[in-house]
Formats: sequence, structure tokens, C-alpha cells
Amino acid sequence: MSTAQDIMNKKLITLDLTVSVAEVAKIMDKNNVSCIALTKNKKLQGIVTEKDLLSKVIVPNKKPLELTAKEIMTSPITVVSPLTSVNDIAQKMLDRKIRRVVVVDNEQPLGIITVTDFVKHIHAILSDSEDHKTKLYENLFEDYDDWIN
Repeated sequence: MSTAQDIMNKKLITLDLTVSVAEVAKIMDKNNVSCIALTKNKKLQGIVTEKDLLSKVIVPNKKPLELTAKEIMTSPITVVSPLTSVNDIAQKMLDRKIRRVVVVDNEQPLGIITVTDFVKHIHAILSDSEDHKTKLYENLFEDYDDWIN
């Protein structure tokens, strides 16, 4: 069975929670990511997502240079261990209606699992499945040729 460490994206960007919201947005844009994990002394404190930027900065017309990431972060966030099963993670995300979980070990972030990571995981399973079916049919036809000759 697959676990968090098998499907997590190790490209989790972390910043200190005291940085400005403007800096968070710049880094998200530069790295083409939908969220940034916020830490204090390397321990996970919260997360800033695109939705946080939209609902807590853009819509209320606040100034990103005057806000810290801590002021708009989502906290507490849902975390899992590297050995949590993919099925348990999927159930947790569905139950809590969330789009991402952070993989942590001893309170230190190791990676992130998003809905996109699940799509990639499912695609890999289906691709492997198709390859398996193709090989199975090829073997059957090879055997069939041997039987009739």
C-alpha cells in the first residue's frame, strides 16, 4: 500500500511566519506553487494558500506590504506522517473538505500532498494497470500461437 512519502511533493516552500504577504505572493508566483508553509524555528506553524490571499487580502482590499504572513495564514493545518497510508490521507481530505495536507516528521515539514498529487498517483496506477493488461494479452496471444502451431 502506498504511503504519504510515496506520493508527496518534496517541493514544499517554507518561510518564516513574519515575512510580508507581498513576499509570500512573489515567492508563490515565482515558484508556481499554490501555497507556502510557514515556520518558526523550523517548526510548522501554518500555511498561506491562494485562497487565503484572495479572501483575506484582495477582497477586503488590504495592503500586502503591511500584513505579515502570520496574519492571514491558515492554522492549525492538517498534517500526516510520512507513513500514513494514501487511503487514510484521501479520507481525511474528503472528511475535512481540504485540498492539501503537509507531511511532517517531528514537527518539521518534509513535503506536501495536494489534490494534484492524487491525480498523478491515480494516473500512475491506471497507466501501470494498462501496461499490465497489454502484457497479459500479449502473453496470451503468444501462448495461443504456440498452441495452434
